[in-house]
Amino acid sequence: MTQTSAGAHGLSPAPARTAPRLPGIRVMAHPRRRDQAEALLARLHGDDRALVLDPDPEGPPGPLRTAAAAWAGPYGEARHRLVLQDDVVPAENFLDLVAEAVRSRPDDPIAFYSNWNHWNGSAVRLAALSGAGWARAIPDEYAPSLAVVLPRALAADFADHARRLLAHGTPPDDEALSAFLRERGRALFIAVPNLVEHRGGDSLVGNDVQGPRFSPCFADDAAGGHRGSSTLGALDFYPHFFKGHVYGIVPTGPGGRYTKAYWDEAVQRTGVDPVLVREAARREPTPAALLRDLAGAGLHIHHATAAWTAAVLYGITLERLPAPTDAGSRGPDPAVRARAVETIPLGGLAQVVGLPLLHRVMEPLRRLTEEGLRAGAELATATRD
Repeated sequence: MTQTSAGAHGLSPAPARTAPRLPGIRVMAHPRRRDQAEALLARLHGDDRALVLDPDPEGPPGPLRTAAAAWAGPYGEARHRLVLQDDVVPAENFLDLVAEAVRSRPDDPIAFYSNWNHWNGSAVRLAALSGAGWARAIPDEYAPSLAVVLPRALAADFADHARRLLAHGTPPDDEALSAFLRERGRALFIAVPNLVEHRGGDSLVGNDVQGPRFSPCFADDAAGGHRGSSTLGALDFYPHFFKGHVYGIVPTGPGGRYTKAYWDEAVQRTGVDPVLVREAARREPTPAALLRDLAGAGLHIHHATAAWTAAVLYGITLERLPAPTDAGSRGPDPAVRARAVETIPLGGLAQVVGLPLLHRVMEPLRRLTEEGLRAGAELATATRD
């Protein structure tokens, strides 16, 4: 099957469209969350929709049992299967947007969520900041499985694959899906902005230690924003801001595999000297003043500096992207871009600082992020020249 990836380092047009059709819909849940799952299902209209409960709720924690049942047939006339977990909040006009996404990529696996401080959250954020409507998922990370649509044949294949895995244990469904797609050479594409948000609340599989797991750019947080039509393909560098520390995600050898390294090592892939990144805040008065203001407002200088560094790396990465090949590209939508800018510091610091403090200092933090994006673009331009 022909892949629809943009290839390395670029933005490409979305594939040609065919007639829209709603997929079959399954909401998967543990019986403890049945009421929540039924409320979600009630919001989703269609002829082929059902609630799928964990077939062994007393067994070891793990959603793969339920996922195997949710992805399995029968499929009726549906050409695709949409599986949602019970703890998501769909965007306004969700099913219309899903139908449009499936029409744009009828042969591709599609995800409608990403975590704001994980690898694919960085890919989604870069897509939002550059005006793309799709981000090719980084294949070495788990597949963000809170809301995914698969073509019918691929759904059936994954259901069989999941059942085989369950004979030997209960691996996480998101890791199982990621490995399944890698083994088949299939890329996962994430809709930008995301079409579901994570509800939060107690995790049944121990994910509470991850803190808030929101989207880097949820459609309803960018009200009125339009989706771009191009695709952010695979890159040679992704900024990654996680638990107050800044990293870079870079390829490791052939085969499209990636690894995480500290930012000052990883950024050298871009040709930018990490010393210049460190010095940027001291060279100009505005970021230096903002860092002092944030420290005075209660945000530790280490965390404020890390937010600045992450923003600079995003600016470097964005400046290195080629111009979109889609003639109709209008650049980033202001509302979509604004939300993506906000979640650079929010996603990277929420677990270590807490959202209440971050929301109190959001205005200077937003300005610091914008300054970092600008400084990063200037560093990338100077390196290129």
